[in-house]
Amino acid sequence: MRTTFRYVLAPVFLCLLAAGCGPSEKFYPVSGKVTAGKTTLTGGSVTFIPDTSKGNNAKVSPNGMIGSDGTYKLTTDGKPGAPAGWYKVTVMTNVPGQQTASAVKIDPIYSDPSKTTLTKEVVADSSANYDITIP
Repeated sequence: MRTTFRYVLAPVFLCLLAAGCGPSEKFYPVSGKVTAGKTTLTGGSVTFIPDTSKGNNAKVSPNGMIGSDGTYKLTTDGKPGAPAGWYKVTVMTNVPGQQTASAVKIDPIYSDPSKTTLTKEVVADSSANYDITIP
């Protein structure tokens, strides 16, 4: 019985254990500046929602807070960056619990994942531009 466990059941058990944790997904740095026209947003948040119509079937939505200088950095489940792929981008200028809301008001469609026209592709290239310009 001990031999059976070592050579048959132990590898099966380890495979099941590893499958339960899921594959470790690679995250790529994503940061940029958010503007509405030529005006810098000074607060709010950015969320990248996987765009399934462009093949991104990720189960996570990376997000980040917009700083007073208009910059943001995405995190995914507490880890810096985002998985590669196409995303619909939403921007909120008034986030509950955030002390400073942006004085710039934007069209509410940009905070609705089903209506936003903002998109970005996260790629492995470290020189990729992730600035967000709201028309």
